[in-house]
Amino acid sequence: MSKNSEKEVVVTIDSKSVIRVILLVVGAVVVIAFIKSTAHILLLIFISFFLALALNPAVSWISRKLKSKSRVRATGAAYVLVITFLIGFFVLVFPPLIKQTVDFIKQVPATIQDVTSEDSAFTKFVERHQLDDEVDQFSSDFANRFKGLGAPALATAGAIGSAVVNMVTILVLTFMMLVEGPMWLQRIFAAMSPAKRKHREELAGRMYKVVIAFVNGQAIVATIGGTFAAIALFIFSQIFHAPVNAVALGGIIALFALLPLIGTIIGSAIVILACLLVSVPLAIAAAIYFIIYQQIENVSIQPYVQSRSNNLSPLTVLLAALIGVGFGGLLGALMAIPVAGCIRVLIDDYYTRKSKNNLEPKEA
Repeated sequence: MSKNSEKEVVVTIDSKSVIRVILLVVGAVVVIAFIKSTAHILLLIFISFFLALALNPAVSWISRKLKSKSRVRATGAAYVLVITFLIGFFVLVFPPLIKQTVDFIKQVPATIQDVTSEDSAFTKFVERHQLDDEVDQFSSDFANRFKGLGAPALATAGAIGSAVVNMVTILVLTFMMLVEGPMWLQRIFAAMSPAKRKHREELAGRMYKVVIAFVNGQAIVATIGGTFAAIALFIFSQIFHAPVNAVALGGIIALFALLPLIGTIIGSAIVILACLLVSVPLAIAAAIYFIIYQQIENVSIQPYVQSRSNNLSPLTVLLAALIGVGFGGLLGALMAIPVAGCIRVLIDDYYTRKSKNNLEPKEA
């Protein structure tokens, strides 16, 4: 084939296409920069939105019971109930923990003195290496050294203040979303065409039910974990004659168990440390119990309850929670399962509409 017979392919790009590509790239850069600069605020909004969805059934129920049917009053009543519960929980939990910590600090010097006065392996080790002076010095200065930790703690005042501001922001945003949410939804759906409005209202309703089912399911898991932990700790306290508030410690487990998979681990660590301040055998028994229970919860209770609530398979629930932890830490763990449920709703809706379109007869 000669060179003259070869056809040259010429690609022409008009100026409009170039401008569109440039605008697309610039827009993407602006959006990424905006997300980075407002990531913290967007996170607070996202948390508030999720809390508003979770509290909406309670607010709607209270609103129906009120004569005025006011969502503002219903939201205020729900807030009062939640805050009262949290205050009662902290009052129940923290005083015993603080008392146990103070008692532990006071008993450390006496405990060291008792151990060193006995003919034990520790005593022989101290004598062999001539560490008597160091042990005595540590025993006498322990309380002062522990109090010295207050100075770095004061340095965290800014972080504590920031956490308080974030909490207040979330509470205010959640309150406003609960009050104005239904009105904004009506406005959004009213701007759509009648055909699309009906379908999207049904789709939003199904996704809303997924989130509520997740909240209810996780509350069941947390209640189970807290109840069994309280029972186990009460039995252990009787066996080892160690005075602990089993109900309060079970409440800690229930509170942290609201986070899928990792919540029980965090709560267990706190409870084990609290038990350690009272009795070493009690802490060991609690650690063994929580290790066993954590495995049972992760592979059976958690996936089973959430799969029944969200129509997801136990494997999907487990994978979603693990991926959520990897992407977003605690928040990712909390949101992974409802997000997976909402994605399932969208996928089911897509294939349902696609199959209906394939079954419809085509016009000639």
